[in-house]
Amino acid sequence: MTSELRVDKIHNEGGDNDSGLDMSTNDVVAVKIAGSEKARVHSDGKVGIGETSPQGILHIKSADAGTTADGGADELVIEGSGNSGITIASGASSSGAIYFADSGSAYDGWITYSQTDRQLNFATAQTTRLTINSSGAQQHIGNYASGYIADFRNDGNNVNRYGVHIQCGQDTPSGSADTVMGFSDGDGNSQGSITQANGTVSFNAFTASHEISLPDSDKANGYDYGTLLETTAVYYKVNKSGDTTVRGIRYATQKASSKYSRKLLGTYSAKIINESFVDSSGTYANNLHLAEVLGDGHILCNNAGGNIKVGDGICASATAGIGQKADKLCMIMGIAQKDITFSGSETVLVPVQYGLQQFTPWTD
Repeated sequence: MTSELRVDKIHNEGGDNDSGLDMSTNDVVAVKIAGSEKARVHSDGKVGIGETSPQGILHIKSADAGTTADGGADELVIEGSGNSGITIASGASSSGAIYFADSGSAYDGWITYSQTDRQLNFATAQTTRLTINSSGAQQHIGNYASGYIADFRNDGNNVNRYGVHIQCGQDTPSGSADTVMGFSDGDGNSQGSITQANGTVSFNAFTASHEISLPDSDKANGYDYGTLLETTAVYYKVNKSGDTTVRGIRYATQKASSKYSRKLLGTYSAKIINESFVDSSGTYANNLHLAEVLGDGHILCNNAGGNIKVGDGICASATAGIGQKADKLCMIMGIAQKDITFSGSETVLVPVQYGLQQFTPWTD
């Protein structure tokens, strides 16, 4: 036995005839308050609050924004003609959260705000990647192979597209330096910093390098750190359009090949493996290294010029890639910063201040 009750409208029995459910429109249930429709449910399950033609599963509207929700994000539509938003209110010692899930995970990504420490967290792949604390300090955490953890782009083909500006430190400079940027290795060991003090920017510790290429027979493994290099040719970087960059000088080098070589350039540092810098074709394909030329460093030396004292110049010896104490007017690659006494024919890494120059030996 089937029973039905057919009505177009339902009101309360207290006589409030302009508030209740209105089912007079086919396949629509509307909620009316004081004669005005406030919400409705359509036959497709869409619910509109303040909207008679909901654009999503739930469409909440305070005023017409004059736009249509994108089909890729229309499960919940919040619409207003002015400022619109959602408030997530939580306890004073609790957190508010938005979770992103799929069939494989109920929380693959999230945005959370902790009321306890007033900290905002962003996560991907079930791991927090960005944290902003109550002071505005940000911490980015990643594990991204063969790529940069951050990539800033302001590309408009115009000189007025600036890069990154950093404002920090004291308003009135004192004798103490402000730390602008710090550098650490993968274990968190400090490697250096950039500081500012009274109009001077300092790079600490400082060593400047040139981009170089090596002979084909040496390009795969490079040389020992501190090996003296000399220039065999100069070439230039090529941009993505195939054009040579006028100021993009690179050097073809080899081990310093003769005593007192005048072709000195620097000392070998390391091989560059970042593919965004290395040419993939041409004469110097997959052949990019660094030569240290200025600042702190070392030069591999033997005893051909005798023991070395602080202040002595280091020039090329007759042994390929190895330096010695400069004992006559010649080109040197650096000034020794430590006394070295040789016990025999060993090769020693001598600390130096780099600087290519013509040097006259001390006479004392």
